[in-house]
Amino acid sequence: MMNTVIEWAATIIQNFLIVWFISNYCGYKFDGKKRYVCFGIILTADCVFVGIINHFTPYDGILSLVSIVMYIAYCRLCLKKNLYVHVFISCFAMVMIFTISSVIFAVVSSITDITLLNLYSGFSIWRTAIIAVSLISEFAAYRFILHLSKAYELSRKEWLLFALSTMATWLAVILFNRALTVSEGIKPYMLLASLLMLAINILLYWFVLRINRETVSNRELKMLKIQYDSISEAGKNLALLYESAYELKHDLEKHLVAVKTKAEQSGDRAAADYVTSVLNRYSASAHNTVFTDNGVFNAIINTRLEICRRKHIKARVKAENNALDNIRDEDIVVLFGNIFDNAIAAAEKTDGKIITLDVRVQGAYVSIYMKNSFDGELNVKQISEKSKNLPVDGHGMGLRIVEKIVKEYNGMMKLFAEDGMFCCDILLENYQT
Repeated sequence: MMNTVIEWAATIIQNFLIVWFISNYCGYKFDGKKRYVCFGIILTADCVFVGIINHFTPYDGILSLVSIVMYIAYCRLCLKKNLYVHVFISCFAMVMIFTISSVIFAVVSSITDITLLNLYSGFSIWRTAIIAVSLISEFAAYRFILHLSKAYELSRKEWLLFALSTMATWLAVILFNRALTVSEGIKPYMLLASLLMLAINILLYWFVLRINRETVSNRELKMLKIQYDSISEAGKNLALLYESAYELKHDLEKHLVAVKTKAEQSGDRAAADYVTSVLNRYSASAHNTVFTDNGVFNAIINTRLEICRRKHIKARVKAENNALDNIRDEDIVVLFGNIFDNAIAAAEKTDGKIITLDVRVQGAYVSIYMKNSFDGELNVKQISEKSKNLPVDGHGMGLRIVEKIVKEYNGMMKLFAEDGMFCCDILLENYQT
């Protein structure tokens, strides 16, 4: 009676661990009662099947293939991710169970000289201890794998390769245990083989993680490159447009002065006053306009200053004339476009609405110092450390692009808060100094 209770308890706990691991690894399609109903159905079905098998034979790993098929069906109906992930994780979960228990059974058999067949079928303190240690080890292994698991972006062929490899490992462990029940003399070799299979599974999972990290990194680099090229091209076009607009504005002012003079000469006071008001408005908007020898910098900054004017943000820019001579135009576009856009987004949410930018040569470096008012909700002490973990969205991508440019110029960037202002302090190596 006690043997039956222990066997059923072990079966329920072990199957619960497998279904729990698979479910958490893939994620549920449903919420609420549907989730628990699906979980309960697969757990009950698996426990009944394993209980029936254990009643007729003490150890038959081949029939566990039925359980794997049941897990895959459960994944397809109730869990997320694709078929290849479902096959892989169902086989992987079963491999971990068989490998861990096989190794522990083989070790105990070697220590106690009790045959594996007796350990598998007979009731004893050793068998109870093995079951307890196995369950604890399996739970620890599953927890560790779930801790490491991430959203993998592998191809179908890669997932299929991992699934087939895991199935081959599962079959090998079963055959090893079959051999041990037939011949006790090969126990040391089979024990080593089982340990090797366990190592292979650990390495297999490590390679999954490694390939995933490289895949994600390569994808992000491609996205960075695409956005970088897109912003660079847009900046060049903006510079050309700005130059044309500036020439038109410059000529228009001359024409307006001429019209004003003609109106005054002809005595048309109303027309002269109207032209004067237009000229004054142009002069007011041009007061904050930045003019350096770098047309690309002028275009990027002046368009942002116009945005600041419309959003009622007080913006001040100081830039030494030749400070950016050794910085590539496309890098000027991307760097200043991103830091100024982020400053505008933060400043417009505040009451003060202030932005200042100072660009100058400082020794062997170009100093770029941006300050803006912010609402104080940003954790500036951790933003530098967390930038690599930011999602691939607007702010995260923009910050990573700026960091990439700073690195290319052997520079450094510091983000901090000071006197209620968010500060971005960048130094770029001035190559020709």
